[in-house]
Amino acid sequence: MEQLRLQCAEWGIELDVAQLSSLSTFADLLADYDLANVIGTRDLSTILLDHLVDALSCLLVPDFHKETSIIDVGTGAGLPGIPLSIARPDLRVALLEASAKKSCFLHYVQAALGQSNLKIVRARAEEAGNQPQHRGTFALATARALAPLPVVLEYCTPFVHVGGAIIAMKGRLSEEELGGGVGASYQLGIELREVRKVKHSVELPPKERRLVIFDKVEDTPAKFPRRLGLAKKRPLGLN
Repeated sequence: MEQLRLQCAEWGIELDVAQLSSLSTFADLLADYDLANVIGTRDLSTILLDHLVDALSCLLVPDFHKETSIIDVGTGAGLPGIPLSIARPDLRVALLEASAKKSCFLHYVQAALGQSNLKIVRARAEEAGNQPQHRGTFALATARALAPLPVVLEYCTPFVHVGGAIIAMKGRLSEEELGGGVGASYQLGIELREVRKVKHSVELPPKERRLVIFDKVEDTPAKFPRRLGLAKKRPLGLN
C-alpha cells in the first residue's frame, strides 16, 4: 500500500488515511471474492500495483479536478471507477456493466465501502447510450481494457455532453489503432486532444500505459451507438 501512496504522491495525488484504507479494502475484496472471477488475479500486490495504481493514473488528466460526473463504461470489477470514487468523493461515478455476476460484485463492494457517490447501471453500452437518462449527461467517460479504440469511442462518446471528454486507458497503442480512433472521431463529434504516456516511479515494475483523451466538440449523431454487436463487427474508422 505504501508503494501506491508514494506513486500517487509523485503524481501530485494526495490520499488521506481513510482513502488509503478504502483502497486497501477494495483490493482485499477483489482478491477474496469467490462468487465470480472479476479480475483474473488474486495476488494482492498485482491488484494494488497493476490495477489500482493504473486506475488512479486517470487523475493525471486535469479534467478530473474540475468535473463532477463520470461514467465508467464496461467497468468490469469497478476499474477505474471505484478507485476514482474513493480518491475523489466529490465525483458522481456511474459504473456501467452488462454482466450480472460482475454487477453483483459491484453492489457488494458499494455496500462494503459505503460509497454513496457510486451508481451501478447494469446494461450494454449500446442500450444505455441511447437512453435519455444517460445520453449526453456526463462530463467524462472512461474505459479500461475494454476494446480497440474505435469501439471504445463509439461506446463512450454518446454518454458525454459537449465540452466533456473521453479517456481511453491503453497499454501499447499501435499507429493503426490510433488512426482508427481518429477516423472514428470524425463521425462521433469528438477530436483527439492528447495521447499521454503515464510515467511510473522507478520503484515500480516497468509498465507501458497511455491515456488517450478525446474532447466532445459537437453532438453525437443519433445513429450512434449502433445496434448490439455492430461496433465490434464493423468498427468505425477502420472500414
